[in-house]
Amino acid sequence: MTQTTKDAKENIDFAAKHNMQYILFDWKWYGPAFTYTSDVTKVVAPLDMPEIVRYGKEKGVGVWLYVNLQGLYSQSDSLFAVYHKWGIKGVKFGFVQVGSHRWITWIEEMIKKAAENQIMVNIHDDWRPTGEQRTYPNLMTAEGVRGNEEMPDAIHNTVLPFTRFIAGAADYTICYYNNRIKTTHAHQLAMAAIYYSPIQTLFWYDKPAMSNDEPELAFWDKIPTTWDETKILDGTPGEYVSTARRSGKDWFVGTMTNNDARDLKLSFSFLPKGKEYLATIYSDDDNAVTKTKVWIEKVKVNASTVLTIKLKASGGQAIYLTPIKK
Repeated sequence: MTQTTKDAKENIDFAAKHNMQYILFDWKWYGPAFTYTSDVTKVVAPLDMPEIVRYGKEKGVGVWLYVNLQGLYSQSDSLFAVYHKWGIKGVKFGFVQVGSHRWITWIEEMIKKAAENQIMVNIHDDWRPTGEQRTYPNLMTAEGVRGNEEMPDAIHNTVLPFTRFIAGAADYTICYYNNRIKTTHAHQLAMAAIYYSPIQTLFWYDKPAMSNDEPELAFWDKIPTTWDETKILDGTPGEYVSTARRSGKDWFVGTMTNNDARDLKLSFSFLPKGKEYLATIYSDDDNAVTKTKVWIEKVKVNASTVLTIKLKASGGQAIYLTPIKK
């Protein structure tokens, strides 16, 4: 996000409007990132962090801060306590060292210190999870993935559910409006259902001014980040994947293809028998009136329904399912 108080408030307003819990200040909010002399408990003007946190609390939106390895290392005994006093909800660790016993134990100590100060953690760059979340529940997610910072293609995106995501939650930093994405917008929408991450970074590289309140954003407005049930419906690594996830009574389905267009049969047999659902379907369609070219339709489905979905090259489809009350 842009790092001024005014822009922070605009981001908070956008987050509140779209049912998001947090905003993130990424690197350099405290000055140069690759130095041990930057004070990560001092905010660079013109940021007014107390006012930003206060405004966010008023709107129901918390604040996360990025801190690079150098700042974490040099101020590890104090920064989490300071951030807790500020009202910060989480810290994104940046450019951490990985592999050696020294750095593994150091990172675990940082996670512990964060927990002692009621601070959540998102570890970025090369670090990958190996079960640490079972010990440290404040470790919400990690990167360890080539995500939208690098703008990979749809082939890469359809490999990840069968590889990196087997190891645990991954923060892919999903974009929507940035003109460098190499997939369709429905493909990006579907990622939020296919990729598991209790902290899911959305609208990476985007700004509120880029949004025209496209109606398909309702899919992200509704989607949670943790789940009661998951079903992998179909897929082949590097070709396509279709995933259904349930939260309470509602289901969210995401389907993505690689760089090739394809038709798929989508069965709703995962739904409980005898119940009817209203499916809101978000698909790529060049005839859609929005700039994002996402078409929305609503159909009734049940456990016996099978739909044929037509996916554009590098495309996708997202579906929100809610029970029809009788």
